Amino acid sequence: MGANLVELYTHLEEKLGKETAKVLVEAIEELTEEKRNSLKFELKEELLKEVATKEDIKLLLEKIQTLEEKMEGKMQTLEERMEKKLEQTKSELLKWLIVLFVGQATFIVGLVFTLVKLLK
Repeated sequence: MGANLVELYTHLEEKLGKETAKVLVEAIEELTEEKRNSLKFELKEELLKEVATKEDIKLLLEKIQTLEEKMEGKMQTLEERMEKKLEQTKSELLKWLIVLFVGQATFIVGLVFTLVKLLK
């Protein structure tokens, strides 16, 4: 018994007698213990509603893994698209370089022929 129950027992023993005081204090102690257990259970239930359980964390980790897989797939698709676009750009640049080179070569040849004609 706790200190308060001992004091209660002492006071009740003086007023009601030893046996009655004992029965009353034991009943109070039992009710107190039941109430404490009930409150513990209620508190546990409330806490379980508020905190993440192992199952909640497991589900969250699964969702994260799924998202990572989706992102990896999308990144790979994006990389493939970028590589394709770079290849197209390279071929386009090469085409224009050839056109410019041929144009410049034609211009130089024409200039040389013109200079040769003028110098004769």
